Amino acid sequence: MSARLTLKRVADDVFEIPVSTASEAQALAASLKAAGTAEDVVAGLTSVAVRFDPIDTAAVEAWLQSVSASQAAALPGRDIIEIEVSYGGEHGPDFEAVCAQLGLSADAFIQRHTASDHTVDMIGFTPGFSYISGLPNAWTIPRLGTPRNRVAAGSIGISAGYTGIYALAGPGGWPLIGRTTATLFDPGAADPFLLVPGQRVTFRSA
Repeated sequence: MSARLTLKRVADDVFEIPVSTASEAQALAASLKAAGTAEDVVAGLTSVAVRFDPIDTAAVEAWLQSVSASQAAALPGRDIIEIEVSYGGEHGPDFEAVCAQLGLSADAFIQRHTASDHTVDMIGFTPGFSYISGLPNAWTIPRLGTPRNRVAAGSIGISAGYTGIYALAGPGGWPLIGRTTATLFDPGAADPFLLVPGQRVTFRSA
């Protein structure tokens, strides 16, 4: 029997569905999008938000329950995207401080950051900003005490166990370790953002 989803109505037209992992959220969101009906579906780290307009509560709840987390669609296979990074210097003004907090030399940090595959778990807090898992568990660098007024597009930071990449220029409080020249946002493309939830990523030192 299919497992019932736990539904939480968080606004007049929005339901939130808690899940256990980011990959489960991505798979469930893919199923809901493929099934149609919803106006918008957004996968988070441990939940999926679903918006309907107009909304018939009873009909919506019945439809959501028809999609079970255990039957969530498999995400389509994606090639690994390699992101070239210029570590430190003007591109990574917090790089030396981050290495010092972790007790690593610059070379050791870069070796570990580029050694394994990473995965985009979620997109937020600004358009295209990617939360990328795959860091060692001990790399829990806090955010800056005072956020910067402007961070350049392509800037790469780490905080709270994630690597974050700014697709667009704007304010930000993540400690910056480097920058990429990869085209993260192309407004003329059918899919304007290079990185999406579920995408696998590797980093390479420029």
